[in-house]
Amino acid sequence: MKVEKLANIVREALQLPNANVKNLGIIGGMTNLNYLVNIDGKEYVVRIPGNGTSALINREQELRNLKLGSTLGINPELIYFNIDNGIKITRKIEDAKPIVNEEMNESLLEKVAKIFQKLHHSEEKMSNGFHLFAMMEEYEALALHVESDFYDGFEEVKEEVKRLIYKYSQIPVIQTPCHIDPACSNFLLNDNEQLYLIDWEYGGMFDPLWDVAAFSLEAGLSPEKEKLFYQAYFLRAPTKVEREKLLMHKIFQDYLWSIWTLFKEEKGDDFGLYGRHRFERAKENIQHYKMMYDSKSSAQ
Repeated sequence: MKVEKLANIVREALQLPNANVKNLGIIGGMTNLNYLVNIDGKEYVVRIPGNGTSALINREQELRNLKLGSTLGINPELIYFNIDNGIKITRKIEDAKPIVNEEMNESLLEKVAKIFQKLHHSEEKMSNGFHLFAMMEEYEALALHVESDFYDGFEEVKEEVKRLIYKYSQIPVIQTPCHIDPACSNFLLNDNEQLYLIDWEYGGMFDPLWDVAAFSLEAGLSPEKEKLFYQAYFLRAPTKVEREKLLMHKIFQDYLWSIWTLFKEEKGDDFGLYGRHRFERAKENIQHYKMMYDSKSSAQ
């Protein structure tokens, strides 16, 4: 986006017609474009919605959910939010940067776990649910509508996912507020070692183990670090049922976001091999699930 166009968006949003606005560059994000800007000497992050997001995101729900995050002290200060066009402006957290896989030590894993505990144990609930299985169907319909080229073996994986959905539906779940998209790029750590969780577009009431499984996937945790993370979150080792649900959620996530990628790319984005890698990992974890759980149940 041209500097002057971005500057005009900021001036109009904040009703500061004479503001001095400098574009300091694009930062992070896959769903949207995020710009670091200097407005009259102070730094802010301006979110410009990405391609096709109007079909993917309910902005009224997002606003309510990020306000919950701010109330809990885990989301940065919100300056401006437009529910009609999705433009958002937040104050930049001083000296903060996204966490990265290579720096995932025990202390950082404990900080992530504490953020999840605070969110999942919140007495205030989100007004909307995260309807995973309806979203899978919706994303597939959107991808079909724009004539996406689906991955090889998609129908077979889809049938396996449907089978897992049925098994998952038999397990009792207590829904809590969830972030849903806890990628490493959505965690910001400042110089005071305070961790924040940003971007609440997909948030909703759901199984909290979704967030736990999602972070493990997104951070690429090794088995050893995953064990530390689970211990920090549960304050104990996960039960057999919890381990099964965590693996189910990993499969569901890779399947969902791989379809999301198909639609986004047909709308003009380019994520390289991101979607295919997630789809192939879903296939691998389906086989892992069969080995871990189907074979045991059939042997009993």
